[in-house]
Amino acid sequence: MKVFIINLEKYAARKNHALNQCQNIGLQAEVFNAIDGRLLSPQDIKDQTHPELSAGLTESEIGCALSHQGVYQKMLSENIDVALVLEDDVQFDDNSCDIISYLVANIPKHPTLYLLSDVRKYLRGGKKISASEHKLVTVSQAALAHAYIINLSAAKKLYDFMNPVWLEADRWTYLIECGVVDIKAVVPAVGHLSELSHESTIWHCEAELERKKIIRELRKVTVNKIRKKRPLLIKVKNSMWRIFMRPFFEIKRD
Repeated sequence: MKVFIINLEKYAARKNHALNQCQNIGLQAEVFNAIDGRLLSPQDIKDQTHPELSAGLTESEIGCALSHQGVYQKMLSENIDVALVLEDDVQFDDNSCDIISYLVANIPKHPTLYLLSDVRKYLRGGKKISASEHKLVTVSQAALAHAYIINLSAAKKLYDFMNPVWLEADRWTYLIECGVVDIKAVVPAVGHLSELSHESTIWHCEAELERKKIIRELRKVTVNKIRKKRPLLIKVKNSMWRIFMRPFFEIKRD
């Protein structure tokens, strides 16, 4: 299994933290140089983003999305069957390696992604992970992209679906609604956010923090537009699930 740590080259302390996290649980990792969206020219951004549906994304969020897509592209070019994708603010539990090894050994061939992080909502039940207190559950709502396992077919689906950039790298809930890949999660989570996560590399200075409210309002409008553009079949499918299937499931929050 390949392990990729997505890291901006200038953040050496974050890189070393993530490498140490992997070493501590017996994983060998490769650093994938992230794209700093703030260094992209206006033409670069225009060339690599959707002209309408990327509205409200910051340059840093665009760089983050391009970085994850870069990992998917590497998996495709090198025919990597399965990979563990990490951001440099990840924090592992002591037993994370056993859980990861189990998931990698049992990941199916169809497009599948396993979140190792906390998720917002998931369906009760799930599949018990052998010799542990953990289980693999079906995700209903989730965000964050700092720790997940992805197979090759899912990497291809996500790259094709999200390129050029028009979604955040961790817009998992929308991907679930559209049925792009099968997204499940480990409960309890084994890949957490470290204290480094409080030092945002997206909202990285006072000037951007002041723009945050305006940018987020623009993104909210754009996301509503994205949802309206969903194919009719997907809208019907999600409506039917909410009406006829959801009452039979208990959705837990984590």
